[in-house]
Amino acid sequence: MFPRLLRAMSTAAPTATAAAEAAKPTGLVMQIILRRDLVTNWPLGPMMAQAAHAATAVQHLYADHPDMKRYLAGDDGRGYEVMRKAVLEVPDEKALRGLSEALAKAEIPHHLWVEEPEHEPTALAIIPNKRPKSLKKILDAAGCSLWK
Repeated sequence: MFPRLLRAMSTAAPTATAAAEAAKPTGLVMQIILRRDLVTNWPLGPMMAQAAHAATAVQHLYADHPDMKRYLAGDDGRGYEVMRKAVLEVPDEKALRGLSEALAKAEIPHHLWVEEPEHEPTALAIIPNKRPKSLKKILDAAGCSLWK
């Protein structure tokens, strides 16, 4: 019954009322950066888990930050319905660590996820933001590109 309900919900045409009641986007985006070199030895599922770990950790660590609160609540109390995330990649561990150092130096809130017990840095999440030029410059310098 549940899968049938999901299908019905996902294929239902939006009504005028539903469109009028849609949550309003904030323009904030959380960037999640993964190491591309891990794909050769890690299956897709564990890579997705690394992204989830980093996103959850940054959300927990910065729960009281105004941008995180706005990202989750939105301007109308329903920000969780219109969250935006961008998954990016860097080539390797050196680039990921360098990115974390550059973000720390610029005082941009983020979290570098280190998988244990391997002590392997795998992913990094940046607090939701509107991608200011200063952040774009740091991401570009680290060799970040859209994960494809």
